[in-house]
Amino acid sequence: MKIARYSYQGAIAFGIVDDDDELVVLRSDPMFAGFDTTGDRVALADVKLLAPVIPRSKIVAVVSSGAEPSFVLRPNTAVVGPGDSILLPAASERVEVEGQLAIVIGKIAKNVPAADALSRVFGYTVATVVTAADLASATRAGAFDTFLPLGPVIETEFDEAATALRGLINDEEFQAVSLGDDDRTTEDTVAALVAFASSVFTLLPGDVILAGRLDTPADVVDGDTVTLSIAGIGTLVNPVVRPA
Repeated sequence: MKIARYSYQGAIAFGIVDDDDELVVLRSDPMFAGFDTTGDRVALADVKLLAPVIPRSKIVAVVSSGAEPSFVLRPNTAVVGPGDSILLPAASERVEVEGQLAIVIGKIAKNVPAADALSRVFGYTVATVVTAADLASATRAGAFDTFLPLGPVIETEFDEAATALRGLINDEEFQAVSLGDDDRTTEDTVAALVAFASSVFTLLPGDVILAGRLDTPADVVDGDTVTLSIAGIGTLVNPVVRPA
């Protein structure tokens, strides 16, 4: 099931994507209120899709895998949605992007064993992970506003072990990864990441875990367009802009 967060006639709402051209309107955020519908429908073409989740607590960005993954926390102000601009900061002359699978937590999780970890996951979305590669601080490098586009929807029934991720800058492919062939993005590893993160701090509904670098980043400059697709979830497109 694909869940969209969107703006329509001045209001923010949630809906279930039906046949890729309509939204079945939900009464509230399904992460907290379930999937009750209003009975209304709205055309996808008539809405603006927003970031499908704004983390209320934290974004956990995994920077290396292993028995004890290393990670940094990103602020929720880094999150933007489909079509929003990635703003290049004045402090950096080399900014790079990489597509990653984003895991959206749906239930409180603390010290959850890996065998039960997937029950705490609400769904998955596409993340364009942006980094100021020439800054020494890993925390600062990924913390700028607009440095984490998410979207276009959350897929609640996604099979991460049987799909692929593809990235384009303008019309040139820079990333093509079969997630099922990568040890860092298999179902077992997703469960392990959720379990490990929950052993460090309490995960709250809406928290996002970025499943880890795939070592396929590419530099972007003013005027570029970044397109990231994960089969089964959708395509996320964002322009790159250096503010005057």
